[in-house]
Amino acid sequence: MAAHRIAARALALVLLAAPLAACEPTCKQTCRKLLDCEEVDTPRQGLEECQAACEIQERLYEDWEDLQAREALADVKRCVRDEECVDIAEGACYDPDLYVW
Repeated sequence: MAAHRIAARALALVLLAAPLAACEPTCKQTCRKLLDCEEVDTPRQGLEECQAACEIQERLYEDWEDLQAREALADVKRCVRDEECVDIAEGACYDPDLYVW
């Protein structure tokens, strides 16, 4: 019986954590990762500039009600979160249709 409860709790934790993996990282989290990657050439050197550019891009797509572009930006941010720095530097998260911050 105790093993069954432990397994049920473990399954519940996995199910609760699954949606978090799909959550969109914030601009600050994305920029911090990019700036921490020595392999990645970032056009903006500071966290504040990077974060501001990212947030401007988010607001622009929301103002335009361009859900496709907004979701594409979210995908890029998830990619940056999930990929290794060397892969990001090699273009793993590059989207030519999005403004690069």
